[in-house]
Amino acid sequence: MRTAMVLCLCTFAPPASADAVLALMTLRPKEVVRAEAVILDGTMVPGAATALEDVIGKEVKRAVYAGQPVLASNISEAALVERNQVVAATFTLRGLTIGTEARVLERGSAGDIIRAMNLTSRITIRAEVLEDGRLKVLP
Repeated sequence: MRTAMVLCLCTFAPPASADAVLALMTLRPKEVVRAEAVILDGTMVPGAATALEDVIGKEVKRAVYAGQPVLASNISEAALVERNQVVAATFTLRGLTIGTEARVLERGSAGDIIRAMNLTSRITIRAEVLEDGRLKVLP
């Protein structure tokens, strides 16, 4: 009987509370979250980001209004390249490196595989966005 009661108490115990990140000002789509725009609040909100470092420096996908929680699903890495931006692109194969310029056809952050157009040949290429905003052309 005693083990049944302990088991019952463990099963129906209230969930541990977690802090939620709230917006102090309206965050527009594609805006990078700054430290002064968010605060850690003691309320528990399902799906909300629970740490400031998970949000600061990231990009908002959809608008978040002042006082609303910042949902973890609404945050992504900040884009390094924007559509129609001209950037340097390099292709390396067996020790041969070719450099050119490319027009970005899709937004992308570091590590994303995006489409771009080689400005010399006008051919669409697939490339990986590097940390510094350049493109690494994929074979």
